[in-house]
Amino acid sequence: MMKKICCLLCLVLPGMVLSASELTFDTSGRPSKLVLGGKNVLRSGSSAGFNLSYTDGEDVTKTILSKIATSGNTIKVSHPDGKPSFIFQIDTYPNHLAIHLLDAEGIGTGRNYSLSLTLNSTDVAAYTLNDLMTANTDNRRRKNTVLNWPYLWGWPRPNGTRGSVVLFDGRLSGTERDAVLAEIWSAQGTAGHMVRPAGQETWSEADVMAWVEHWVEKFETMVVVGISPKNEKELYEMTEKLVIPCGANRVYMFSTDWRGEYTLRKLSNESVAADAFPNGKKDLLKYSNYLAEHGAHLQLKSLVPQLGHDDERYFSDTYCETRLLSWGTGTLVEEIDTTDTTLLFKPGPDYVWKRDSGFLRIGNELIKANKITIDADRGVWIFSDCERGQFATTPKSHRAGAEIAGVVHSYGFVHFADDFGQPNSLAEAVLNAYGDFLNEVNVGHLHFDGTGQKVEAPWYLRDYTDYVYSRVDQPVTGSRVGGGIPANFEKMFSIAERAKMATGYWGIRIGPRLHGMGSGSAKEQRNFSPNMLDIHFDVADRIVLGGRRPNFTGGRSGGILTMNILEKYGLIDEALELFKYWIELAPVYDDADVAYIQTKMKRRPGSNHYHGEDVVVLSKDPRDGYIYTPHRVMGRTSGEDPLIHIDQEWGAIPRYQQIKAGTTMELLNPYDAQQPQVVIRVEETSSTLANPQITINKKGMLSVEGEIQPGEYMTFEGGDAVQVYDNNWNRLRTLPAHTMSFTVNKGANTVTTDSSKGSKKPDIKVQFITLGPVYVLESNKHLSAKAE
Repeated sequence: MMKKICCLLCLVLPGMVLSASELTFDTSGRPSKLVLGGKNVLRSGSSAGFNLSYTDGEDVTKTILSKIATSGNTIKVSHPDGKPSFIFQIDTYPNHLAIHLLDAEGIGTGRNYSLSLTLNSTDVAAYTLNDLMTANTDNRRRKNTVLNWPYLWGWPRPNGTRGSVVLFDGRLSGTERDAVLAEIWSAQGTAGHMVRPAGQETWSEADVMAWVEHWVEKFETMVVVGISPKNEKELYEMTEKLVIPCGANRVYMFSTDWRGEYTLRKLSNESVAADAFPNGKKDLLKYSNYLAEHGAHLQLKSLVPQLGHDDERYFSDTYCETRLLSWGTGTLVEEIDTTDTTLLFKPGPDYVWKRDSGFLRIGNELIKANKITIDADRGVWIFSDCERGQFATTPKSHRAGAEIAGVVHSYGFVHFADDFGQPNSLAEAVLNAYGDFLNEVNVGHLHFDGTGQKVEAPWYLRDYTDYVYSRVDQPVTGSRVGGGIPANFEKMFSIAERAKMATGYWGIRIGPRLHGMGSGSAKEQRNFSPNMLDIHFDVADRIVLGGRRPNFTGGRSGGILTMNILEKYGLIDEALELFKYWIELAPVYDDADVAYIQTKMKRRPGSNHYHGEDVVVLSKDPRDGYIYTPHRVMGRTSGEDPLIHIDQEWGAIPRYQQIKAGTTMELLNPYDAQQPQVVIRVEETSSTLANPQITINKKGMLSVEGEIQPGEYMTFEGGDAVQVYDNNWNRLRTLPAHTMSFTVNKGANTVTTDSSKGSKKPDIKVQFITLGPVYVLESNKHLSAKAE
């Protein structure tokens, strides 16, 4: 006999019709029917149902939970013996249903357990309402819909749930999909299971759609300029030079440029103490209003909300904040005085996360242990090489038996506890102040940097990004390391598809920077000022990754433009022209053009980014419109030259040959015979390259009259002259050049680069570049239609 769950709605909305969604189970606890919007989306099969997994750290034991009992809109799922058992609440609506885990018995603390529900369907879309659970984590190869509760040891959410998910028909599209999503956000937002924007007196399905339409209108086309002004004068100069003329609608500023600190010391999350805003928040608000007059808003980069090291509200000589995220508790084994740097820790009965080093609190002192070892025989942990009195606390003597609380620390700060819904919640106090500040200064993007998942509370990040979103009453986007924030439910709507791409994680970075601004190995080009080929390759990588938001910013991750870059980068006009091209192209960029780029570059193994031998250079032809011309930086036939690739932080790493003058190489040209372009850089520690002479296949020749000094570039693009540039691509001089049969054949070519004057052989980097067939962008058709 089949047991059917006939769930009564916990919330009855005006005008709601009889539920057309339901979930039924057979007598063995397997799902037999899942109806969403009146359609059964389940296949028949025996692999579905509830499974409980237990691990002892090595082996995994799986148990099928085959006993099920129902009572109203709750079900109790258990082992045939009665325990372990789990209680769920299932709320059904016309087009979706929500599953909430309420309680668990028979699994102790739940530390080594995880629970899953497998549904025989790939037609189900699942949206988790918090990060106490996951859904479809094996999405690439999934044959079923799998709901997981991996953190059964986690504490309940303020609404009493221990992991919630919404299911709806994933086959829907267009207006049908949007109607269902509006139903979900309205019902779950009103019931308190899902965050919604602040300031909404009602949250009906019509309210939801009006909000999403407003959000799309604001973000469907995004153009970003990142600026780093030294003072208020530069702030407005850069805005008037770049932001307003380009029609940018977002201005990105780094933490130190608006707040004055990156990792907080004396300041709070909502402090404004940078030189660009001499009167603090008052000036920031004035600037925000100025941007609004020109259709733009702020993105204020920040680490996650944090506690300042020297903020006396949390750390002082007499006080150390106790409401901190912890990796475990225990006691001090032996008394210590103010100078001891080794202490013994006996873990308490609750779970303690093992680590090699970490922060801890004893009384009113915060301590950093640089080394942690475990003495299993004595049952104690040894904290050694300790740095006492961290942040604004001071070293103190502590008696044996004193409580020790581990403190989670990363990115240079300690994390406050995930104590939402608790009396005197520190998380709520910090985030209320920060969210209200962002709202007041009209920030259009919620930026949460330094947000690696915390194993001690994997749901932590979702909790506070959701919370901050719920404090803001205007449309915003949000990001954390690696992606967006789940609170931006707007992105799931069909009408938001273009806005989703425009606000995605990857922007189309046009990023000039000056020589010497980078870090790391100069051999890998991080420390060099990029040329336009480098910038074009960086752009192509971002396009293939899904970027549709032109960003004019500094040439590094998190980088921003300074007046120094604008004044000293010699290719700034070319970079700005490319930025304007992408402002026009990005909103209408065609998938066929993406496919073309993908023929020129492939995903680099072990990386999120792409590599290749060609750079697709965008330009504008008077007749054809936008075109791509592949530029091949020829590699040696030996295959020893790395492909052009992307450094996550610093952009394109070009292909070149690093040789001594006089070296002969065999280079491969895949395109038709032609005169190559040439780039030569003389290394800064080298001797001068005098009267450069390049020979191709022992007969073709390019001869230059003049000297290329250490640290200078020479470029040849045809004609009877070469150009010489400094480290930042500022043109210094033109030198006469002569060519004779200076052509590379299709296929292998011998190339010799030498100096016809002087006995020393300079150290040089060389690039020989050939051009492939022109590709006319399909996006031009959309531009023509738009113009009509």
